Formats: sequence, C-alpha cells, structure tokens
Amino acid sequence: MKMLEEVKHLRKEFVYEQYTRIVPDFKDYEKITKTKMIEAIYKIYSDYNNIINICTTRELKYLKKVLNGKINKKINIPEDFNLQNATEDELNEILKQREKIKQQEKKTAWERKNLYDKFLIRFDYENDKEIIPEEIIDPVKQALKQVNWKEKEKIDELNEILVSYAKIQGSTLIVPLIQFVSAITDLEEETVNHHIFTNKLISYYLFIMKNDSDDYTKNIPMVVYQDYLEYYDELNEQRKKYGMAAPRKIDINSFKTIFYNDLDINNSKIKKFVQVLEKETQGYLFDNIIQSIRICALLNENREPIKSYIKSCFERFSFYYSKVDVSTIEKLITLMDEAMDEMPSGALNGLTPNEAKELKLEEASFKKKKIEKYQKQQNACLGEKESKLFYKLYFALLEFTNQKYKINPNYKIYKQHGINPQEITDIIDMFWKNKDLIILEFCMTNPYKFTKEEIKFLEGFKKGIHDSFVLVQYERDYTLLMKNGKIYMVKGLNDNIDNIITYDKLPCFVETSLIEFNGNIVYDGIISSFPVKFGMNFIKTVEKEYKESMKYYHL
Repeated sequence: MKMLEEVKHLRKEFVYEQYTRIVPDFKDYEKITKTKMIEAIYKIYSDYNNIINICTTRELKYLKKVLNGKINKKINIPEDFNLQNATEDELNEILKQREKIKQQEKKTAWERKNLYDKFLIRFDYENDKEIIPEEIIDPVKQALKQVNWKEKEKIDELNEILVSYAKIQGSTLIVPLIQFVSAITDLEEETVNHHIFTNKLISYYLFIMKNDSDDYTKNIPMVVYQDYLEYYDELNEQRKKYGMAAPRKIDINSFKTIFYNDLDINNSKIKKFVQVLEKETQGYLFDNIIQSIRICALLNENREPIKSYIKSCFERFSFYYSKVDVSTIEKLITLMDEAMDEMPSGALNGLTPNEAKELKLEEASFKKKKIEKYQKQQNACLGEKESKLFYKLYFALLEFTNQKYKINPNYKIYKQHGINPQEITDIIDMFWKNKDLIILEFCMTNPYKFTKEEIKFLEGFKKGIHDSFVLVQYERDYTLLMKNGKIYMVKGLNDNIDNIITYDKLPCFVETSLIEFNGNIVYDGIISSFPVKFGMNFIKTVEKEYKESMKYYHL
C-alpha cells in the first residue's frame, strides 16, 4: 500500500498539522497539497535517523512488530464454520480471540495512534492488518536495524520530562525549562538546550516561538505544547488572573505517566476517576470528556460546563447508557472534581488546585504576621540640608560624566530640579561603569569649585555599589537591602523608602545605587522595583538568609 494513494481519504487540516510538526521549513496551508505534504514528510524519513529520532522506544518496538507481521488482528474462524450450527465452545473461542485482540489494541493504543499520525503505519483493510507504507519500507528497516535501544531509552527519559513539563505548563519560557530539566537529570544546561533544538520528537510535541507577552522576557524564546497553541493567549490571561508562583513537588515517575497518558494515573484519585469513566462510557465519549478535562485543568476554568456535558450525554444517549442511573452520574462527577483537584494546571504555574489552596492559606498567614510586625518608618531618611548637599555632589558628577563622554551634551543636570530619572539613565550607567576614573578626574579638576569638605564627601562615592538587591524589610530608622549574604542598612534622601515602595510589596527585587554619605549608606534617589511575584519557598529562603546575614551600616 502506498501512502500517496491513501492521502486522498484524509482531511487536509489533519495532514497539514502533522506536516508542520515534522517538516522544519513548511509551506503555508494554501500553497501546498496533501500529496506534496506527504512527499515532504517522507523526504525527512528518507534519513532513517529521523525515524529513530521522532519515535519513542515503544513506538519503534511496535513498528518492528508491524514490519515483521507480528500484529495479529484476525480471528481464526474455520472455513466450514456456520453461525447457526455453532457450538457454545466454538462461539466462546471466537469471543476469546476478539477480547484478546481488543486488550492488545488497548495496551498499544498510544503507540498505534502516534505512528498513524506520523504516517509511519497504515491499516490494510483488504488483508485486515497494519502495514508500513511502501514509500518508507527501506528507511524503516534501516532505522530498526541501526537503533541503539539502550541509548534510545535514555533519550526517552529526557524527552518524557521535557514534554511532560511543557504539557503541564501549557507554555513556558525556555530558560526555566532548561534549568528545571538540567537540575533533575544532572545534564549540562547547554546539552539540554541543544537537545531541544535538534531532537525531532521534541519539535513534534513542542513549538518554540518568540515571546512577546512580557517586556521583561521579550528576548527569551517561549516553548508551547503543540496541542495547546490555540489556548496560548487565554492561558496567559489566566496566569495573570491567578498569579501563582511556587515550585510544585517533583515526582519523576509522574512525568512518564503524563507523557504517555496525558494524566497522572499514578495518582489514586485520578486513576479511580479514569477507571470509572472508562467503565461507564465508550471510546468517543470517553476521549471527548478527557480532552475537555485536560483543557479545563490547564486553564483552571469553571468545571460546570463539563459536568453539564456529561449529564447531557447520558441523557441524550439514554438508549445506549440505560444502565447508568442518576446516582452513578453524580458519583462520576464527584470523582471528577476530586481528580481535577489533583491535576497540575498551567494557569497555576504547574500547581494543582489543592496545592494552590494550601499556598494561599500559607500566604495569607504570612501576610497577616507581616502586617502585625510592620512599623511605619519614622527617621529613615536624611535631613533637608544633607539631602541637598548629596544631590549637589551627585548631580555635579553626572553633569561631568555627561560632558566627558558627550552622551547628551545639551542636557543640564547640575543644580537642576525636577529631573526625570528616565532621561538620564544612560548618563547614570556610564558614571557607574567608570566611577573611579570619573571621581579621580573630577577631584583633580574641581570644575564647580567645591570646598575641601565637599570634595572629601566624594570619597564615599568611590565605595558606591550600583546593582540589584532584595528589599527584605523596613525598620523604623533604616531600609534593609540584601545582596550576597550582606544586609545593607540604607537611608532615604528626602523621604522614607516605605513611602516609595509599599510594605505589602516586600520582599521584592530592586535596582539602585548605594553610596556612603556622611556616615550613612544612602541610595541615589532612583530605585526601580521588578514586578516579580515570589513563591513562598523563595520568601522563606529570603527570610532565613535575612536572619542569618550580617548588617552593614557602612560600605
């Protein structure tokens, strides 16, 4: 059987979806025919390494059985068999054979579906058996002859984790995906990154796209599970709505289960629900309900539409499901709720609803204790005289920097008021990059005729630090910024910093410049916070480090 003759019976949409997953430089839908798509796919398969690459060990083993004619779907019926005169034993034997074939098909349903989707096997209705299309018989034989089974199983383990992580999240930045997989496999991050971009099975399941949903991560590629591409925007909106941020407990076995079954059937509640659903429904209805549940779990949506759908299906096909009573349906829906509470959700950043509830309770408790401990800052900034002197010196240094490096020569800073920090960002960056040289030249030339006492204050600027910190706590007289196990006790300038970044935002990442001035550490009046929500594990780590770190009142 030739696939090019069979493709006319397939929907173009289905062929195109598989084509875009398998062929890297695919053409637009309108510019290619089904036949050309199959030809392009089989051109990829002409290199037998790509067949090894795009299949799992389970698929390759099934492919080998198909090649060797070991998949039996025929029921052995004697030529002289007559149904009307058949004995009970003969009928039972036929039923046994049919049940055996049914169980075999159930065990290998995953492999068969994927091999059909990848156009590696087809069904020969004339001979009632699965076959490999004629166009790819030779590369399939080569692939099965050359495959290193032990190495393939190791690659499977990596692929199971990568794909399942993306399936759970729906979409994820490539950096955390690489870091996560590297951490639990002990593979170098470069190795994981290379594998993601070169492995055919990964590109079949995962789509790598440019991230344009967040200004802070625009240059980091986004990995999306192929089946969830159409839900990408909705998933982003749901993530914003729930705003969960915490790593979930990791069970490596669950990744294998999710890869092959979509759901973690190692979980007792999920397994029980699936078993009851399978018992009470049949093929199409079962698949439809499971698919609806997967999307609902991914987006953490209202479950009522699924419950209504289940009830309506049993009512609509009551003639078929006559043995299913109301109590059974209610039991099924209760089991579904319990199962879905245990399913990780992309909208909850991989947490299950049960884990999310626990986290919210923990966060609420933490927030309550934090508010109880909070004391409004009273004396956490310089006086008016000191802050005026600071700005005089700092703006003089920035003016000197601007003129020296000709960044924006017409822009005046020294002795100016109401300067927009965004307009002098480049000047500030240049100053901190060349701080020591600029301060040395400034002190030697003294362009603004500062007194000896004022020049002496510039010694504190030499010790300055321009960096990112974790703002961990406010005290009555100080703001506490943490970096590398050190707590810097910082004063504001004209105002207390808790009036700029409110207490409920803590802990948070900030970027600023710390300068020693007149016996205190002060910031330079420009402090930027990053809109990153910390999970409770990170907050606990910060709290622990904060308690153990040394406090510094001088740089």
